[in-house]
Amino acid sequence: MRSMKSYSHFMNKISSEDIFEGLLGHGLFSEKLPPIFSSESFYKYCRENPKAFPEDRACPYVFYESMRNTNVPRQLGIPNPMAYQQLCRCISANWSKIQNHFEKATCNDTHIVSRIHLRKMNNTKILYRMNYDNWKTDGNPIQDLLIGHRYVVHADIATCFPSIYTHTIPWALVGKETAKKNTHCRGKNKTWYNEIDLYARNCRNNETHGILIGPHASNLISEIILTCIDSELTPKWKYIRHIDDYTCYVTTHDEAQRFLAELSDELRKYDLLLNHKKTLISELPQATAEEWLHKIGHPALYYNNGILDFIGARSYLEHAIEVMQESGKNSAVLNYAIKALPYDKTSANARDYCIKTAFHLCLLYPYLLQIMDEFVFERFKVQRDEIKRLADLAYEWNKEAKNYDGVCYSIFFALKHKFQLGKIKAQDAIDSDSCVFRLLAFLYFAINKDVAEKTRLKDFALKLSGNDDDFGRNWLFVYEALPAKELSEEWQKIKVAGVSFLKNDYLV
Repeated sequence: MRSMKSYSHFMNKISSEDIFEGLLGHGLFSEKLPPIFSSESFYKYCRENPKAFPEDRACPYVFYESMRNTNVPRQLGIPNPMAYQQLCRCISANWSKIQNHFEKATCNDTHIVSRIHLRKMNNTKILYRMNYDNWKTDGNPIQDLLIGHRYVVHADIATCFPSIYTHTIPWALVGKETAKKNTHCRGKNKTWYNEIDLYARNCRNNETHGILIGPHASNLISEIILTCIDSELTPKWKYIRHIDDYTCYVTTHDEAQRFLAELSDELRKYDLLLNHKKTLISELPQATAEEWLHKIGHPALYYNNGILDFIGARSYLEHAIEVMQESGKNSAVLNYAIKALPYDKTSANARDYCIKTAFHLCLLYPYLLQIMDEFVFERFKVQRDEIKRLADLAYEWNKEAKNYDGVCYSIFFALKHKFQLGKIKAQDAIDSDSCVFRLLAFLYFAINKDVAEKTRLKDFALKLSGNDDDFGRNWLFVYEALPAKELSEEWQKIKVAGVSFLKNDYLV
């Protein structure tokens, strides 16, 4: 069994210049954030000024909670860009060595074990997408892995990224003994693998436990470690891995238990643990994808004479809600159902029903707010007044629940579609302890020429700038809100150079 392309093939297609631009210019911000951010101008500045910032600097980071499909937030981080660019530059400078690591760790694989990884993609310089899947180039090994096996094992790593001990990065790259022997080398004798450890720590204010969820360099770092673990397991076990989720196919229940024991042993070598609450051994046959995906079907099954009419749309979405309830209120079911809704083959009444149902569901399950703009507002050409009505409700509901991800998306809708929110106040953002909420509120009041509220936020940004820790945890808001003269020297330089971390449509 051999896939069309190998893991190292994808890594070797990326040049050192590609990896620097991809990680820094297009990988600073998580795709889960409201899509107003960009680090392209900062990347261009760093490329033109390679020695603009001190090399060894530990910095606080911006904390952001993004709602997950389980209605439990995921803790994302936006690193200090100057610390992050040092990590990206170090990775780029040593890219050929990292490529060799991946070649060595995966050379004996009969299929691509890790299904989500960095790669070059068509028409974009982005190197990483969570949901990217291309069976034509990656192959689909599951059917081959099933043959001759009676059981499937599902397992994942407990809090993977927050649990990664940065010192294990060099352990994976060159071995624990070599890495530890050279830990204290400095100056001309400093080692590239321990430098990656150092710069990864600096992105989390010199913390050794945990890497940030969100920046694409973190996904590369996790792969450095997890492919090393794969290299120990793949000679004996047939499995695939989606980041930290393992699916292994075995012949007996005893083999399933042995796989879990061996996986646990290999993880512990890197100070990682299995999440025993999510460990499951099931007898085959069973659906090879999520069970709910098969239950829900596609809207085309509900067409009447080639059209999704009102009755079909209602049946499809009511069925999706039932499947969601049966799946432990997993709102990924609703996410899939909404994304699958067609426009060109939907009657006017069905479109109206789909819009109103999506509005209702995203208020109950704020995770869905992340897809509303692309898959509901744009697809169904929703009127501005209707979007405003939803945004007003979403702002109020999520502010009361202190779900600032939902609040931020509400403001994003107002910014993009150019309407005013009913009850937004600067004090809401100031009281929130959310950097991204504060920035979005500042942009909102600036664009709507509300001088008083904008000034309140600007004054608060000035206050935060007076304390290094406060500034570090709010750098994105403070930098964008204040003029160059109010910023410290290095931030002042990039501000004068015209660097912004906002897309052009949101500059004020």
